[in-house]
Amino acid sequence: MVLSLCQLKSLSLLTLLVLSACSFFRSDKNQTAELLYPIKNEWFSNNPEHALYDQQGKPQSHHFFDVNPALSKNEVNVNAVILTPENSENSYQLDLVSGQRFYSHSYCSQSDIWGQYSGSINKPPFSIGVIPRLLDQMGEPQKVIIFGGAKKYASLADFHEFRIRLIGAVIEQTCLEGNCLGKNNWISRMVFIAVDGEDKKFEKVTDEINLQQKVDWPQAKAALENLDGRNAGGGSSFPSIRIGSFIKFKEAMEYYKKRSIYLSEKESHKIRQSCQSLYEKLWTDVGMEKEEDKPAKTVKELNAKLVLLEALKKSRKPIGFSGRLRTFTEKYFSEITTCQKFVYAGNINLNLEKFWFLNYTGIFFRLHKEGYFYDCRTMSWQKNTLNGQGKPVYDIKTGMAGCTDQKIDKAMEYLPNFLTSLKNSGQNYYKFIDYDNHTFGTHQKLYSWVKVKSKSYDCYSDPNPEIKKETKVFPDDVSWKLRFTKDISDELKIIY
Repeated sequence: MVLSLCQLKSLSLLTLLVLSACSFFRSDKNQTAELLYPIKNEWFSNNPEHALYDQQGKPQSHHFFDVNPALSKNEVNVNAVILTPENSENSYQLDLVSGQRFYSHSYCSQSDIWGQYSGSINKPPFSIGVIPRLLDQMGEPQKVIIFGGAKKYASLADFHEFRIRLIGAVIEQTCLEGNCLGKNNWISRMVFIAVDGEDKKFEKVTDEINLQQKVDWPQAKAALENLDGRNAGGGSSFPSIRIGSFIKFKEAMEYYKKRSIYLSEKESHKIRQSCQSLYEKLWTDVGMEKEEDKPAKTVKELNAKLVLLEALKKSRKPIGFSGRLRTFTEKYFSEITTCQKFVYAGNINLNLEKFWFLNYTGIFFRLHKEGYFYDCRTMSWQKNTLNGQGKPVYDIKTGMAGCTDQKIDKAMEYLPNFLTSLKNSGQNYYKFIDYDNHTFGTHQKLYSWVKVKSKSYDCYSDPNPEIKKETKVFPDDVSWKLRFTKDISDELKIIY
């Protein structure tokens, strides 16, 4: 993801994600030094066509793009947003597209899967947050764990940014699935360690030596390695996360500058503008009904339609909805799937049809990007596999050649069942959150697709299987607008 973000080029008339450089230290001017500051709501105020509004019809705050990290080259202080407060009974994640927190899973008492910590592990003895506009080595928002400030974080996490002091970092290694013990397929990223400078207990803590005098570090390390679950396989569970030794602040910064991305306000706005232009192109070129899409109900209308189709053929323009979707996919698949990771598409309060078209095609593209595909020959969703060269067997840019309007309709109609099957298979799955109204949810409005990590929790009493069972993955009362239409040509047996 880091490479794709840095390397994206222009899109004919569009300029998509042209970053002047993928560097870390380019702080914006007028940096704030407040320790507690309300999150602005500027990100969704720019273009109402692609925005998330609250129940009062006002733009919502974006926890990633509406906050300036305000970290300069010689500073250790940075602004952060809190996802999971210390001692929370539940874990929360950040949806990068909507910029909102949402409920992930519930914590439960368990033992250390690594067998290094003898006590019970139940809740995080620290707060978990992200540093806005910073992307780590995996292309995800930069994670930071924070000691201190628990009370204010618990009550103000949804509405405020916080000034924290970085003191170092650890390397977090993740095993994506199965058993990675003894293998080299762990994926690494750096996680910053910080303290709340306003908390009297930590006001003089500036390094790991001071920190370990104030906290039970073995317990904190065990919490990082266990609370977010384990990998299941063959009736057993295996470690999913392991944490390395403490890294000093100076070394952590050198590591970060070489391997991560900082998105300045100017660059963020370029990304937003370019992706919104691409969404508009998808809607106007593909989604909006064209003359050739309308059914011909009389011979006169049919003759006019045949003339129009012939003109499209001569000008080498795509014909019909499936033709337009195929052409767009061939040109912009890489760009649209990158945009879907960063920029919100549509506005349900402004244009219902446009919003759902962009979100149906959004999950369609996302599934193809992340290892699945729809086979138009068999009209079924399937898991993609890799060939001998390590490339996916199915390539969407060529694989859609045989996809008609009817088959695309079926692909979209089958989505709810397919997404439900992913949830039940034990793999990572996707769900659409309108409001995070789970019992333990934030109750914030998202109207966004999120990816859920499917992990096992070897707890003494685990509430997560029942919670997962009741989880809906597809929005209620929503259906794909069918693109195939019958007209008089079917009765007259005319093929065009």
